[in-house]
Amino acid sequence: MKKLLATIAAVGLVASPALAATKPAPKATSSTAKEAKAEGESVKTEAKEKKMAAAHHKARHHKKSTKMASAKKATTKKTTKTTTTGN
Repeated sequence: MKKLLATIAAVGLVASPALAATKPAPKATSSTAKEAKAEGESVKTEAKEKKMAAAHHKARHHKKSTKMASAKKATTKKTTKTTTTGN
């Protein structure tokens, strides 16, 4: 009887990490999951695409203004002083 209980306890300890490691499938409740399902892609791929699109949008439309820098360059004038020696 003690061997039977020890065996059951050992099997329970060995099997518990394997059972705990299984992940449920992602639910299609978020907009990303719904879009992925509509396109026939995985949720991970769709999330990666959205992240890349957001980065592209930010790079294209939210740049630092360079108008002030170019205006300053145009208005600043270098003055050089030339000296001539008169004979």
